[in-house]
Amino acid sequence: MADKYGFDDTYFYSNKMLDFEQWVVFVKELCLSIGLSLAAVFLVVIFITGSVPVTLLVLLAVLLVDMFLLGLIHYWDLTMNNIIVVNLVIGLGLSVDYSAHIAHTYLTTEAPASMITAMEKRNYKARVAISAMGSSVFHGGTSTFLAVIVLSGAKSYIFEVFFKMWFGIIVFGMANGFILLPIILSIVGPTPDPEIKKTEKVEMVRRMSTMTKMNPTQLAALQASVGMKDGEKAEASDSLKSEASNDEEKAKSASVVKQTTSNAE
Repeated sequence: MADKYGFDDTYFYSNKMLDFEQWVVFVKELCLSIGLSLAAVFLVVIFITGSVPVTLLVLLAVLLVDMFLLGLIHYWDLTMNNIIVVNLVIGLGLSVDYSAHIAHTYLTTEAPASMITAMEKRNYKARVAISAMGSSVFHGGTSTFLAVIVLSGAKSYIFEVFFKMWFGIIVFGMANGFILLPIILSIVGPTPDPEIKKTEKVEMVRRMSTMTKMNPTQLAALQASVGMKDGEKAEASDSLKSEASNDEEKAKSASVVKQTTSNAE
């Protein structure tokens, strides 16, 4: 139209064109925003848990929240627009809270030595994770719901969308964190060997104490922070003493060699 009816070196402009512009890049920006959000969730959760399988399960639970929200959008008479996109991205960040705490508690819980099979250990760790963190996660979701329920009677379209979307985020996020994730963890969750975990703790304490030259108080605080038991603390202390003794012997040997070389000269 501009080429056919417009003047030379002119172009059409209207405020409506700003609304039309969003549909040109709508799908691309939606996929990019969700992809970057998932990447951020992965990096944060892998840093907290240190377990790739558990991180992927948390990522699945978070991604499913957005998939459920897409169904909610259809059945609650909403239409895709920039407000919906913003809430979809918010949903990823908000729902990770409901799953990450359960997953982290699952990893840090140690099954009793009397449990032999991996299934018994998984079931125990999943039950403890729900009982230990369930109330905190539930209170967090409930308080968030109470904060947005005041928007339920709003007549403004933006407030109406925010209430419906946040309602879905809270319900689906808590459902995935309380039901879906513990069930998956009880079936395929990791069950590391206690002896390997014990060795890793002792080795970590040994390296950190050696690098920073900790005093006994700092060493005790470090051992408590990693959840070391009395037997593990004793083993770590013996390892440190043995290493210190070896260092002293090496220093003495180096001193003798140096003195011998000096006398020979």
